[in-house]
Amino acid sequence: MPTEGAAACEALVNGTTDVSSDVTYHNALLGCAKAAINAALTNTFTLRFQLGLFDPVEDQPYWRVPLSEVATAHAEDMNLLATLSSMVLLKHDGKTLPLPQGKRVAVVGPHANATSALVGNYLGQLCPDDTLSCVESPFLAISRANAGGVTRLAPGPGLTKNDTRGWAAALAEAAAADAVVLCLGIDGSIEGESNDRTSIDLPAVQHAFAAAVGALGKPTALVLVHGGSLDTTAERDSAAIGAVLDAFYPGTKGAAAIAATLFGKNDHLGGKMPFTTYPAEYTTAIKMSEMELDVGPGRGYRFYTGEPVYPFGRGLSLTTFTLALAAGPASAALNTEAAPSTSVVYTVRVANTGAVSGDEVVQAYFVPISTPSQPASKLKQQLFDYARVHLAPGGTADVHFSVDSATLRLVDRASGDLVSTPGSFQILFTNGNGVEVDAAVTVSGGEVTVKTFPY
Repeated sequence: MPTEGAAACEALVNGTTDVSSDVTYHNALLGCAKAAINAALTNTFTLRFQLGLFDPVEDQPYWRVPLSEVATAHAEDMNLLATLSSMVLLKHDGKTLPLPQGKRVAVVGPHANATSALVGNYLGQLCPDDTLSCVESPFLAISRANAGGVTRLAPGPGLTKNDTRGWAAALAEAAAADAVVLCLGIDGSIEGESNDRTSIDLPAVQHAFAAAVGALGKPTALVLVHGGSLDTTAERDSAAIGAVLDAFYPGTKGAAAIAATLFGKNDHLGGKMPFTTYPAEYTTAIKMSEMELDVGPGRGYRFYTGEPVYPFGRGLSLTTFTLALAAGPASAALNTEAAPSTSVVYTVRVANTGAVSGDEVVQAYFVPISTPSQPASKLKQQLFDYARVHLAPGGTADVHFSVDSATLRLVDRASGDLVSTPGSFQILFTNGNGVEVDAAVTVSGGEVTVKTFPY
C-alpha cells in the first residue's frame, strides 16, 4: 500500500483486520471511507454484543467473580501443571540431570534471581499487593528444592553490558560448587513490541560468561529465559554444558517448574520447541521485511533449508520412549478431493522404556515426495496433528491419527490457492528427537482447487 491511510482502508474493506494495537488506525481512520468505518464498527460491536458487554452488569458473569474464586488451590495446581508441561529440555548428556539434592549448588547468570523476566508482558495483577512479591526467582526455587544442601547466588554479568564486575564472585561460587545452574537469556528491555532486536544471537557477554563457567569443569545446566529465538550454538556444542533447559517466559510458576525439572521432580517434562531456532547469521541471509516463507533459506520448519540451532518439535526427556506403528497400512491409496475419498487411520503405540515418569508428544507430519501438479512447491513437511501422553515407567499408550486427501492439501505457489493435488507422500510420526515411524500414501486423480486465494 502506498500510504498508511490506504493500508488501513484496505484492511477494513477486506473485513478481516479490524483491530490494531499500533497507531495506524488512530492516524488514518478519519481518512477512510465511511462505508469501511461502518463495516469495522459493525464487526467490533457485534463482538462486544457477543461478549455480553452491553448487558447489565448483574447479567455478566465475568464481572461478578468473587474473590474466593481467585487463585484457588485448583487454579494454582493447573498453573503449575501447565508450566511443568511447557519446559523444553533441548540438550542432555545423560548425567548432569537430575541435580543431586543436598549438595552445594551455584546459581549464576543475569537471570539467576529474576522475577519480572519470568512473567514477560501482557499481564495483569499477579500478586495481592499488585507487585511481583509473590513471584519466586530461580535462585529461591532452587534453594527450596535443594533440601539439605547449600545454594549460593552470584549473578555475574548483566544481560548485555560488557561489564565484568561480578564475574569474579560468580566464578568463585561456581568453582566451589558441586553443580552449577547457569541462567541466561533476554527480557523486555531487549525484545518487545516497538523494541525489535537487530540480532538473534545470545548477547556476547553471556556467551563469554558461559564459556568461563564451562571452563571450571563443573556439572553445568543452562536455563534459558526468553521469548524470541536465541542462537546458543556455542553452548549447545560445548561439552562443558551438560544440559540446556528452555523455560521461555514461564510465568508465575516458572521458577518452581525450573527447579523441579532440574532436580528430576517434573513428571510432566515433555515440552517441544514451538519454533525453529536459527543461527545468528540468518538475519543477514533473508530480509526481515520478506513475508514469503519459501524464498532464500526459507522460514520455519516447513521451508527452512539451513541447519537450525534447535529444530521445531525438539524436546528431550529424562526417560526414554519408543514409537511403533500398531495399526494402519504401510502404504495406502487415496483420491484427490475431485472425487470421494476414504480416510486412513494410523495407531501409534508409545512406550516409556525408561526409569521415570514423563510426557511424550507424538507429532504427525506429511512430507511431499513427488507432486507433479505442483512442481514449484518447496514445502519440506507439514505438521497436521499431534498427541501428548503421560506414561509411568513401562507404560504404553495408543494414539490415533486420521489421514485423508484433505490432510495433504498444498498451497499453489503461483496463485496462492489451496489445492488437493495428486502425488506421493510420506506420513511421518516422530517425537522430534529422532524416534520415528512412517508410512506411504499415494494420491490419485485430478487436481482440484479447494479454496481460492484470498480465503
